[in-house]
This record gives sequence, structure tokens and C-alpha cells, in this order.
Amino acid sequence: MKKYLLISILLFLCFAISSCGYRLRGTQELRAGLNTVAIMPVINKTFESQIENDLYNALVDEFAQSKNLTVVDVENADLLVAATVVAVENYSISYSPDDKTYEYRVVMTIDAEAKEKAGGKILWRRSALQEVEEYKASTEPLTIDRRKQTALRRICKVLAEDLHDGLFTGF
Repeated sequence: MKKYLLISILLFLCFAISSCGYRLRGTQELRAGLNTVAIMPVINKTFESQIENDLYNALVDEFAQSKNLTVVDVENADLLVAATVVAVENYSISYSPDDKTYEYRVVMTIDAEAKEKAGGKILWRRSALQEVEEYKASTEPLTIDRRKQTALRRICKVLAEDLHDGLFTGF
């Protein structure tokens, strides 16, 4: 009896683990004639340096991996994707028994849109797209900053996926 219970638990864990991270990618077709996309330089309205570059690179990577559109320069694009980083908040979320920060949370908020180059018709727009990441504190300030930057790059990747998928699913 215990043997069957153990096998059942192991099978359940295998199925649960293998399903983690599964996402349906947007596959909806855009209007005919929209085959190329240009990612516009990201606007940064925060004091977080270089975050606009991280988000721009994540957007280019995401659309370049997509089979839906080809990434080109602005002159040759049918579709323009623009994003603005409107907020980056960083704060402590847990403390050690001696009242030192143990873990931080960073929250990034962007506004984004995709519009046709010819005519400027907006196909997709979202305000206040937000993503959150946590990271551990350290006694070394450089380590904390490195962990924060890693968390922000992960956020940029997820936001780029959300923007891409939102464009093709209508969400």
C-alpha cells in the first residue's frame, strides 16, 4: 500500500513540475500587410539608470524570437512598438531577527503600445503593466545592486513577453 502511495505521489510531482512555466503564446494573426515590426527606443521616466536599455533589449529579443513578425528598422516597419518605464519601486519585504533587511522587492511599471506605421492606428495599448521580483539582501552593497539588476532584467523579459503575447491575443 505504501509503495503505491509513494508512486502516486512521485507521479503527481512529475506532472506538477513538468507543467510549471507553461504559457500559451499568442498566435492570432494581425491584419494583412503587417509583417514587420520596429521597436522604438524605450523612454525612461524614472531615476533607475539603464532600465530603458534592458527593456529595449528584452523587447527586441522577444519579437526576434517570434515567428509572427520580423524585426526591422523604423523605415522598413509596418508596426511600431513603443514603451515607457513609468515607475521602478524597490523596498524591503522581510527582516532578520536583528532587524536587518533579509529580502527586497522591486516593482516595475510600464506603459506600452503597438501602432501601425502607416496611418498611426493603435492596435494595442496598455497602461500600468506591472511586474514584481524579489531578491535576497547581502552584507555587500555591490552584491545587492547586482541582484537588483538581475531582478530588473527578469522583469523586463516578462514584460516583453506580456507585451508580445498581448498584441497577438488581444489582452
